[in-house]
Amino acid sequence: MYKRALFQSLRQRFRNSMLTAVSSSGLVVLTVMLVLALRSAWAEDVDSSISTKELFETHCSTYHSLELPRSQRLDRKTWRWVVDDMVNEFGATWITEKQQVAIIDYRVKNYGPNRARD
Repeated sequence: MYKRALFQSLRQRFRNSMLTAVSSSGLVVLTVMLVLALRSAWAEDVDSSISTKELFETHCSTYHSLELPRSQRLDRKTWRWVVDDMVNEFGATWITEKQQVAIIDYRVKNYGPNRARD
């Protein structure tokens, strides 16, 4: 059932992509859109199967040691800025908005300004 739902979601995204991908470089555009649709579907599926701690560790360790964020005690607004910076300035564009919010929630809960340092 899971595979069928995922396939149907991908098929619908592919159909929607086809309508906008017709151009002189349509094959390249179509390929890019298909990759983005697959990545997005994978990311949505991952949200339901891993913890927010694993989400944080997986995405944030792509760019830096986890000791850096674990040593910081920041408020929600500042963690939002940090995540926005990762996505917009450093190219972590595969992190969905839902995942970003989950990471920020985890960071505030476990590494907010009122939490003791390890």
